[in-house]
Amino acid sequence: MNGHESAPGLAADWAWATITNHAEGRHCGGCRGTWCPTAEWALWVVITDRIVPVDRRQLVTVVARQVMLAHWPRTVDGCRPCGLPNCGRIELAGTWLEVVGDDTVPDSVRILRSTPTDEELRRITGMGGPPSTPDP
Repeated sequence: MNGHESAPGLAADWAWATITNHAEGRHCGGCRGTWCPTAEWALWVVITDRIVPVDRRQLVTVVARQVMLAHWPRTVDGCRPCGLPNCGRIELAGTWLEVVGDDTVPDSVRILRSTPTDEELRRITGMGGPPSTPDP
């Protein structure tokens, strides 16, 4: 019986390879569309393993954004793909992004957070155009 259940090597080495691969826009065998449980595992390993080297923080940030966007709640039932109202993966990614000062949120949420100007509200609603002059 073989003692190895996966490829030989340290988990941290495989995690860094996965982080680098995903940060550079490539995919792995675990990817399922925009969701990758392997990248989530790798993010957890590199964040909890030891201090992330400065020269690798951008790679981790890119993957944390990917995880955040894949798990962002889309319904009252919680995130997709977990379906949990308090998803640990989004909490991990969000904590990393908070630590590095990256306020990444999906565009759909960013739009809801912005406050439209009076002019934009008039354009959107079609109300409150320029005042009309009374007839003489």
